[in-house]
Amino acid sequence: MYSVKASAGNGSWAKVPWIAIFNKLVTESVQSGFYCVYLFRADFSGVYLSLNQGIADKRKKFGLGKSRDMVRDQAQLFKDKLGSDKLREFSEPLDLQLDSIPKETTSRRLGIAYEAGNIASKFYSSESLPDDKELVGDVRKMLEIYFSLFEEVSLKEEADSDLFKEVSLKKEAKNNEPKKEWFEDPTKYRLHRVTERNQTLSKKVKQLQGYECKACGFDFESRYGEIGRGYIEAHHNVPISNLSGAKIQLDPLKDFTVLCSNCHSMIHRIKPTPTLEEFRQKLKI
Repeated sequence: MYSVKASAGNGSWAKVPWIAIFNKLVTESVQSGFYCVYLFRADFSGVYLSLNQGIADKRKKFGLGKSRDMVRDQAQLFKDKLGSDKLREFSEPLDLQLDSIPKETTSRRLGIAYEAGNIASKFYSSESLPDDKELVGDVRKMLEIYFSLFEEVSLKEEADSDLFKEVSLKKEAKNNEPKKEWFEDPTKYRLHRVTERNQTLSKKVKQLQGYECKACGFDFESRYGEIGRGYIEAHHNVPISNLSGAKIQLDPLKDFTVLCSNCHSMIHRIKPTPTLEEFRQKLKI
């Protein structure tokens, strides 16, 4: 379920090296989703254990400045959802000592992105590192927080879930102005998807099940030509929020169904979520 990756630089030494732990159902990259990570200060005066977020996927769509604002807002949403008691030992602000890195450099931008995406963190000074027992204990606690966040808000099937609507409405009421930077559809208070699916698993589902909607038979390529080739959405037959246990093994053939965008949206308007056969019976075809 978990994988570990590290980077000390790609072609040159990294100013902020990292060692990350990924929940494979959330992400397998520091570029998207959220993950546990050790982040070393630029001056190597210490290291942080952080629950952090990827920004690269959002930067491509929204630009650097807006994507930073998005992950800062998402970090606050996650903190509110987790609660102060759970984060009590991991509430230190992330300060990577970036002044030692020249401005307008990739290293500086990466460091700022890490600081913006921080959800929870604990600092260890290089002059007084704790013993192995404390370090291992802290990692275990952070992984528990990581999994709690996964259970609460990751892989939710609807981008405009009640949770996101509630947080968005509260935020606008507080600021008394629209937050257009991080709303995909401000008129409906729709927040851009907070966490990303495991792209490898989603791709496998589509490869095995094909690209025709299992509910209504819609085929994007037949309707839209080349731009629709290879497009379909992977639907969890059992919502992730209904699964329990720290180890979840998902079968791309048995645990998923491929649906078109319309059917995927409509099936989640029905509570509890119906089976594919139950949903088919409601279609007016």
